[in-house]
Amino acid sequence: MLVAPERGVRLNAPYSPSSLRKRPKTTRRALQLLKAKKKTECAAKTTKTSSSLPPGILVSVAKNVWNLGWGVMMSQLAPKDKTSGKYARPESQFRVKDFADFPKGKKLYLFAGKTCPWAHRTLIVSEVVKKRLKTKSNNDNNEEDLQLEIIYLEPNKNTGLWMVPKEAIERIFFPDADDEQQREMIIETLRDVYSYVSGTKFEGRATAPLLISASSGGTFEILCNESADIIRLFDCLSKKESDEESASLYPKEKRKEIDEMCAYLYENVNNGVYKVGFAQSQDVLDDEVAKLFAALDALDSRLASSRFLLGDDALTLCDVCFYTTLIRFDAVYNHLFRCSHKRICDYTNLSRYLKALYALDEFRESTDMVAIRNQYYTSLFPLNPGGLVPPLPFSSTEAWLLSSSSPGPDDDHF
Repeated sequence: MLVAPERGVRLNAPYSPSSLRKRPKTTRRALQLLKAKKKTECAAKTTKTSSSLPPGILVSVAKNVWNLGWGVMMSQLAPKDKTSGKYARPESQFRVKDFADFPKGKKLYLFAGKTCPWAHRTLIVSEVVKKRLKTKSNNDNNEEDLQLEIIYLEPNKNTGLWMVPKEAIERIFFPDADDEQQREMIIETLRDVYSYVSGTKFEGRATAPLLISASSGGTFEILCNESADIIRLFDCLSKKESDEESASLYPKEKRKEIDEMCAYLYENVNNGVYKVGFAQSQDVLDDEVAKLFAALDALDSRLASSRFLLGDDALTLCDVCFYTTLIRFDAVYNHLFRCSHKRICDYTNLSRYLKALYALDEFRESTDMVAIRNQYYTSLFPLNPGGLVPPLPFSSTEAWLLSSSSPGPDDDHF
């Protein structure tokens, strides 16, 4: 039985896209709702995945980019030995060859930052020397006194360069300059000081501390940028032949022993923490951590029967060099440099020794814990990209450092 077609509809009509667009409104609405539902479900799945863990490809790309950039930055920050792969600190360029024959009577300027452990030791010795000179009652020749002025540097948080105070620049290098000349001054950073004093663009490592001299004619000269030499030089320049050696941080009869201990401290502790912090492979890290804490264990045992590193008699340069690393250990190195096996406060004798040194004015007043931590945590980008400064550990607070301990050195040992 044949059924008549509906009105307006042809039988066997050919397919055409236009015929699809003539669906009832209810059908199109249903399709739109279905598509919207699928989009919502897809978005929900994506949100759930991203909240727990980024997509694998994002993590992979981020790691590869970071590792590449980290390697480049570390190669500049911490050059390593080509054979061992360990951190190799470059040698200082300006050294003192003879402490005994060093010319006296010149005005000296020490450029140093309190936050730098190498510069910190020169600041401590300079204060000890000043105290020694003040106690001399029979010094009639003032020209032979140590004529030293300290210029305190501040780190630039963006560039990491040491900045020289403008007031010091004008007073030391341009005392007679008019306003126009001052506007054209080329000294802002410590590197600029190196260049200005040397008379040519300085291409070496512009490190602190830096010791320069000034003659009466206004001529400047770079004397030394090695802290180990500067602290020995200060002690030698502040003494006369008639002075008692017991007041010296570098007495002649103990110089060989002091040099050997300072070399041990530098290799295993002072520079040892940097070898750990700047390690760029797991094998190197493990090896350097073992060496560092073996040295700390040995030094803790040594101090069990001795007030100072070289005996009970008096402080020496060894104690100054050891202090500037100890005071930064729990506050910075233990966390930022991954020296996390033990803290100094976990050592009985090292704790007593550190507290005793911190109790001395020359040590305590030159220690700026807030500035130290801020510079380390904000300037070493490869080690702490976020620049966040964690809370100060209790063993680095004044409360702990000045708390009671067994008897230690006192001011009379200067």
